[in-house]
Formats: sequence, C-alpha cells, structure tokens
Amino acid sequence: MDTMQEITIYIHRFHNLDLFQQGWYKLKITMRWEDNRYSSSGTPARVVQYEAPDLGPGDIVGVWRIDDTNNSFSTYPFRIKYARQDVLLSVMVSFNFPLGKSEVPSTSAVILKFELMFAPISANVSTIEASLDACSAAIHEFRIPPRALLGLHSYCPVHFDVFHAVLVDTTVHISLLKADSHVSHPKVPRLWINWLM
Repeated sequence: MDTMQEITIYIHRFHNLDLFQQGWYKLKITMRWEDNRYSSSGTPARVVQYEAPDLGPGDIVGVWRIDDTNNSFSTYPFRIKYARQDVLLSVMVSFNFPLGKSEVPSTSAVILKFELMFAPISANVSTIEASLDACSAAIHEFRIPPRALLGLHSYCPVHFDVFHAVLVDTTVHISLLKADSHVSHPKVPRLWINWLM
C-alpha cells in the first residue's frame, strides 16, 4: 500500500434550531467511494476529543463509538431539551482510504454521509445506544469531487431537513498521504570492503 487518502471531519457544534421532538440524539458518519469499482470504504482511523463536552450530568450518555462492521463513527448520545440549544461536540475523526498505485489520483468522488440518530426521552438509559442505532431520523450527504481529494480544508455546515431543523458546524480536511517505502539496499560484499582498505 503506497498511498492513502485521509479525510478528517471536525464536528464542532450541534445547534438545535427547532427539532420537533425532545429526546436523545447522536450523529453517525460513514464514507464510501461513489464509483463501485473502488472496493474499499473509508475506515475510521483515529478520534480526538479536543475539548470537554459542556453539557450537565444526565445530558450525555455513553461515549463516541467506532463500529467496525459498517465502518462508521458515532458521537456520544446527547439530550435535546429545547429549541436554540447548543451542544459543543468538539470531536475530530479521521477516515482512511487505502489506494493502490493505479488509483492515484482518484477518479471517483467520495460520499460523506451524516445520519441523525434519535431515541425518545422516555428510553431506558441502559438501552439508549440500541434505541439510537435502530432509528435514523434524517440523512445529509456531501459529494466530495475527485479534484478536492488532492487537498482541501473547508467549513461544511450540515443541514438535515425542515422536520429536523439542525445546524451542525463541521470542517472537512482532506489530504493525500504517501506511505514510506522501505527499499532494501544491496549489501556490499565483504571482500570488496577489504580490498578498499
């Protein structure tokens, strides 16, 4: 594997403009190639919580999560109680796409998918994660064109729909990483070294 596509998402803030339902919410992120000829999907590689959450006790349940079965990342579940409520998520997640020599530069776009997951406020605390995983309330997808995969740093606000009036402040950083290649150099024969001395 010589080259890797790295797409990093900074999820700064979840701003509830006017969600119709109070309850538990979380964001789930996945990435895939638009072109089916590219077999691998993006896999979450690293996560950094760059600032502590600002919610009170009982407003956060659990921690962020990486699911290896569907290569997704999910924020921690947080409770929405009123309109115009801000939730500082302050988390960064990097997805990696391994590329072969023949795939650089990429000719396929990447689809970045945000899902808004929901569980009712009455859900039992011990089953909130399972309830959230079962109900996708809204979806927003970005198409990242092949040219942007060579390098990009951009603010990308996420809006869902009129029934899920939310603004998620996100920044997307894209870079093409070249892995170090270890080339073994042939050893000089010992007789040759002795002859030089």
